[in-house]
Amino acid sequence: MNHWTLDPPVLASLLVTGALYAVGAARLRRSAGRGRGVTDRQLLSFAGGWIALVLSLHSPIAAVSEFLFSVHMTQHEILMLVAAPLLVLARPLGVFVWALPAAWRGAIGRWTRRPAVAGAWRALTGPLTVWVLHGAALWVWHLPTLFQAAVENDGIHALMHVCFLFSAALFWWALVHGRYGKIGYGVGVLYVFTTGMHSTILGALLTLAPRPWYAIYRSRAASLGVDPLEDQQLGGLLMWVPFGIVFVVIGLALFAAWLGEAERRVKIAETESAGRSRESRIAARTAALLLALTVSAPGCGRQAEKDAERRTGGNPRRAETAIRRHGCGSCHHIPGIAGADGLVGPPLDSIASRVYIGGSLPNTPQNLMTFLMHPHGTNPKTAMPEMGIPPRDVRDIAAYLYTLK
Repeated sequence: MNHWTLDPPVLASLLVTGALYAVGAARLRRSAGRGRGVTDRQLLSFAGGWIALVLSLHSPIAAVSEFLFSVHMTQHEILMLVAAPLLVLARPLGVFVWALPAAWRGAIGRWTRRPAVAGAWRALTGPLTVWVLHGAALWVWHLPTLFQAAVENDGIHALMHVCFLFSAALFWWALVHGRYGKIGYGVGVLYVFTTGMHSTILGALLTLAPRPWYAIYRSRAASLGVDPLEDQQLGGLLMWVPFGIVFVVIGLALFAAWLGEAERRVKIAETESAGRSRESRIAARTAALLLALTVSAPGCGRQAEKDAERRTGGNPRRAETAIRRHGCGSCHHIPGIAGADGLVGPPLDSIASRVYIGGSLPNTPQNLMTFLMHPHGTNPKTAMPEMGIPPRDVRDIAAYLYTLK
């Protein structure tokens, strides 16, 4: 049992996903620049999550988990509390897409722009959906019949691990990349604490049970000289305590943020009330004057817009409408445009400061506008589809992009 296991399908899946991420990250970095397409933190997060998967599924932990319930619980903890959050922090979906051929990337980009697809993703990562899926995965798979079937059958066991990893990844995705700014910290606190109750209650039931739940571990644990009931109690504690600590810490952090937000709003209200006084009005005028001087400084604010207008002939203030009309935000992250958080194409942060467009085309206004109008005419290998953007919208979009320095 002190050996590494080699499950060919699982190992192949890990190798393929690792290769896809490496290729996609390299292409994104060549296209967007180091630290822009994929950050160093994302790379480290994916590496950590990938290593955690290897340790959980192929190290001696996997072999011993066939004999000891407590080690099996350790395996699940690694999947759900280590691998899943690290992989979510790496934001791998967009990186995987960039590992594919350019034509496929374009097709996927068009597919993800469909309202039905976007709506399905929002529904799948919604707090209520995640709460139900996470709870169902824990409770259903720990039913004695299913759990024992998973221990005895490699295919069912693999399906169990996929369900645990998928439900945990959805939980962390909703927490890290979800819509808590819209639903409020209060709902976030409720979501985290109630999700944590699943593992807490199940762990407590396993720990306090008067007899072992799983007959298969009675003989297997005994063969190693381990009392089956004590083994189950240890496994229950492993589910109860680590899960509980993680969810309590996250819940308290959200609660603290909730209180901080409430305090900030109170201060804003007090400031607005005090602003009626003469002193506050003077201070407000002074601040406004300083702000006006700041935004009118060369290279900032309005001056940046004027420079962009002069270079492109477009109007950056009209660009948001054009960007939404042509769905640019479904593929790219575009600062300042609400909802423009796509992962298929490279992020457009600081695009005005880049030397090249698309990794090879010199970054000039004319080249940028030509690329927007006819991407395949300037770079046949690009994944960007021919959008048929009219000249006026092209000029406006280019003008806005040249304000992103």
